Amino acid sequence: MLRQIHHILAFVCAVHAAAAREINFEALFGPHVSDDTEIASAGSDNFSSVLSHHWTLWKAPKFQGAIKPATEADVQKIVKLATKNNISFLATNNGHGTNTKYGITPVDLNINLRNLNSVAVDGKKNTVTIGGGTVLGEVTEKIYAAGKELPTGNAVCVGMVGLTIGGGVGVQTGTHGLTLDALLSVRLVTWTGDVITVSKKRNADLFWAIKGAGANFGIITEATYELYDHTNHGQVLYNRYTFPASANRSIFELMATYDGDNLPAPMSYIPQIRFNRETNLPEILLLIVYFGSKEQAQPHIDKVLALKPVAATLNYGPQPPMFEFLSVGLCSTDYRNHFHVGTKRTDPATYEEIFGDMVEFYKAHPGYNGVVILQRESTRYALSRPVHESVYPWRDIGTFALMLNRWDPTTVSDADLESIADTVMGKIQKTSGFKTRHVYINYDYGTETLAEIYGAKNLNRLSKLKGEWDPHNKFGRGNPIPLLGKVKASSYGRFVENGRADDLRK
Repeated sequence: MLRQIHHILAFVCAVHAAAAREINFEALFGPHVSDDTEIASAGSDNFSSVLSHHWTLWKAPKFQGAIKPATEADVQKIVKLATKNNISFLATNNGHGTNTKYGITPVDLNINLRNLNSVAVDGKKNTVTIGGGTVLGEVTEKIYAAGKELPTGNAVCVGMVGLTIGGGVGVQTGTHGLTLDALLSVRLVTWTGDVITVSKKRNADLFWAIKGAGANFGIITEATYELYDHTNHGQVLYNRYTFPASANRSIFELMATYDGDNLPAPMSYIPQIRFNRETNLPEILLLIVYFGSKEQAQPHIDKVLALKPVAATLNYGPQPPMFEFLSVGLCSTDYRNHFHVGTKRTDPATYEEIFGDMVEFYKAHPGYNGVVILQRESTRYALSRPVHESVYPWRDIGTFALMLNRWDPTTVSDADLESIADTVMGKIQKTSGFKTRHVYINYDYGTETLAEIYGAKNLNRLSKLKGEWDPHNKFGRGNPIPLLGKVKASSYGRFVENGRADDLRK
């Protein structure tokens, strides 16, 4: 009885504190979540270990408190209490977005999903089910051991669910499509704290919206994907070549030969403009990834060797080390952000000009160590999928042009970065082959329009679904969808089975 009274008093105090925005998170949430859930307020000794840290120190979200749920049921209770007490929240898992909006308005509570990091492979059904706190590296290791593979992003530290609901682009896009193409279903906590199953058969409209705009509709605690058997028995070629500045035009001319449908599905062609601070010289790194035998890749390697690289790192073997190789430099925490535009054609003259622009910027800003990456993947599989299957609008992007900035903020300003990014991205867009800008949401900066992110033709449908599923705008802080309409109580019937609530709407 005394414990119950203590919890009631703590709850009343917490609600009163919340109204003054000085929230006692332990008192508010502690009595309602499992013992393994961790809770901390900003400034407390354990805050750093409970918080899901942003991968960049630039414009990182600011939280008053953090909570690390141990179970899906904990997530439900947290959302219900936060909603009831008007506490703003943001659920994260390793925080790899660099959208400027995250750092503009402080958020009351970070919900750190990292404890929900399960990976269950079903080899007979060719599926994998993961928790919402799982990172890419944990998934690729487990499925590889089972003789399977899945199209994913490239960096092992990125949250698997986060990359999925934005699209999921990586070196296996050509062979298996986007990560969201392999998504079969999710379990999602809505703003009411209920859990629903979302798939082609259950809540099909919402499933369409989740695949490209998922952060706007709830917290995904579990996701199930279709798996594929190993390509080339699980062996992959991944070579890196270094070229001097004088070769830059040739690199882009070779890239142009792969425009259209000319890039083999198993192959990725990824040049990178960079500046070597040790030699004080600009250079180009070229990454070739090929999911096939050395003999199949050799004609393409010969074209690269004909351009006379000055150094090379050659690899051929199992897939997991390849992901570690691709992740070098992408998982450390410092000042970084990125700008992006998608293209469908390569104009060598434009990229040669951009190379010159970057060299000038490198020399004028010694504290800058960013790169321009041109991630060229085959569009063959992505374009073969029906457009209506997902909100993701840009299946026709052939090259994901990404300016990944790393800098010393004491010598390089945001204005400096925005100026060079406007120059570089503007020139790429002008010769991109697209009339309107195509922006992959997982690479956004935060100043893009919703039409550039979600596609203009999808906005009305998305807005209606937002009004149905998130009428109080609790989710989607990075690229929030405006509301149209409100949910009707009569259309929101549920049943509870084994302690789980599932939506029955058709």
